[in-house]
Amino acid sequence: MRASCLRSGALPRLAAVAGLILAAAACESAPKPSEPGAAATTAPVVEAPAEPPKPRGMPELLVDSMGPYLGQRVDLAQKDGAEKLAKVVRALPIDGKPVTLLADKKAKPSAVAAVVTELGAAGAPKVIIKTDGRDDLPKEITVVPEGRVSKPPACAVSAMVLKDLATAIWPFGGGTGKRQRKGLAGPDLSHTGEQLTKDIAACSATVAFFSADDGVSWEMAHNLAGTIIGSDAKKKLDTLVLLRAAPVAGRPVQLGGG
Repeated sequence: MRASCLRSGALPRLAAVAGLILAAAACESAPKPSEPGAAATTAPVVEAPAEPPKPRGMPELLVDSMGPYLGQRVDLAQKDGAEKLAKVVRALPIDGKPVTLLADKKAKPSAVAAVVTELGAAGAPKVIIKTDGRDDLPKEITVVPEGRVSKPPACAVSAMVLKDLATAIWPFGGGTGKRQRKGLAGPDLSHTGEQLTKDIAACSATVAFFSADDGVSWEMAHNLAGTIIGSDAKKKLDTLVLLRAAPVAGRPVQLGGG
């Protein structure tokens, strides 16, 4: 009887237990599902393309009727215009070498002078200014930034174009000046040149200064500079300085824009 009970009652229970054991083994051997975020962790990272390098060459430097354009426009009329100009110039690859500046005939003299001054502060020893002016005068002049000149002789020639297109010539240290009235189509550069020849010859200085009222165009200042060069009979001038701020004719010239 007991044997028949074992066969009839125990065997089904043993079969059930064996089924549970096999099911558990199958669950343990099945691959576990990926945890959230696992794919993002193991996937290769795709880097964004790098920005193209900025050009290392010197951009074309220009001052026109709207102001400086040195790879980007600088509005000197804005409150931070002077600060932005200095920042833009400092970023230029000057490397202590002379720099070429294109100056439009209708540019403001103060804008050209501001750029020249900042180029000097950034390391340019000289600035070559190109302007399409009169055919009888140089279209290219080389100036030294004001900040690179100190203690010139008091007799050094200073000249400027006034607001009414007359010209004034006087010693750097101040004194009686000579004024030439306006000519038919602008400054009377013929008579101005005659006076410049005398004053340059009378002084041992090798430097001369020039400027122009901001009410006249840069062309007038450029032509005056060319007249100074042409009036140097003995070719002793080796430094031509464009003043940062227009001086007062007859008074001592203050370097540094003062």
